[in-house]
Amino acid sequence: MAIEDNDQDSAQEILTFVLENTKDLELLIEANSYLIQMKIDHATEKDYPAITIQLEALIKEFGVSPYTLSLLKLQADFEAFHLNNPEKAKTILKSAMEMPINRYQLAEAKMELADILLFEEKFNQALIYYSQIDEDMGGDVVGQEASLKTAKTSYFKTDFEWASHQLKVLKSASSQLIANDALDLFLLISDNTVEDSLQVALKKFAKADFLLYQNKKAAALSQFELILKDHKGEDIEAVTLLRIGRIYEKQGDFIKALAIYDEIINKHKETIYIDEALYYSAEIYNIQLKDSEKAKPLYEEMIFKHQDSIFYVDSRNKYRKLRGDTNL
Repeated sequence: MAIEDNDQDSAQEILTFVLENTKDLELLIEANSYLIQMKIDHATEKDYPAITIQLEALIKEFGVSPYTLSLLKLQADFEAFHLNNPEKAKTILKSAMEMPINRYQLAEAKMELADILLFEEKFNQALIYYSQIDEDMGGDVVGQEASLKTAKTSYFKTDFEWASHQLKVLKSASSQLIANDALDLFLLISDNTVEDSLQVALKKFAKADFLLYQNKKAAALSQFELILKDHKGEDIEAVTLLRIGRIYEKQGDFIKALAIYDEIINKHKETIYIDEALYYSAEIYNIQLKDSEKAKPLYEEMIFKHQDSIFYVDSRNKYRKLRGDTNL
């Protein structure tokens, strides 16, 4: 819960407590996996050598076994998406898939392998694995996740018609998170097809999104900025600004991110992305800049004007906490 709330200090304190007070192998591996994932999520390139050493040390300490699959997946993901070494990543995962693992673990390993094949732009190979998981785990959340990734792969390939067909089904997925992601992508495609039947801007946007998927933030940022320049005043503008704001956040440039979100709030009042701009702004003020006075009115606007937002409940809770309510 602390990780989901982006409360890194509390999460680290809790996980450190777990490590110091248990000898349970599964708990030790899980806590270490969470800790190193947090490091990766907030890492810059200068941190990569230390993370590589730490991952190798953990795998050496706990061994290569079905119990350490979470660490092996983390190592593979880090090798591909951060160190640009997909071949090593695939070797790690293929070895893991040969271990005596259960069907859920096999699906997890296959999913990571498919993600890396997609990273390499091997779209058809990635689709084969996603389809296998969907078929083997049909009805399960893992199967639905694979189905969503199939739709996203079609989107990255700019096959918007097929992606929309798949997303229509996923809008009613049992997992709320998957249903929300499917709806977001479905609306992105449909909203930017009405005005532009040739989908010129949307094709550029999908390519920029793919660069973002590949963790090529600088290249993605340039592509999104080009879309803003070439398609100013079009429907694609608001969501492009949102993507740029999120990249600045990932880069730790919170002032630039706030300026971008402010542009959405003030110049795109009718956009479906305004609740995200408000929420992300409030989170920056509240968590990153520790400025509760600027965070409060943003959370308040979320509560009174955007009750249908997926961020509504979290905004309400955080607003009450900032206001000093004891009854949460």
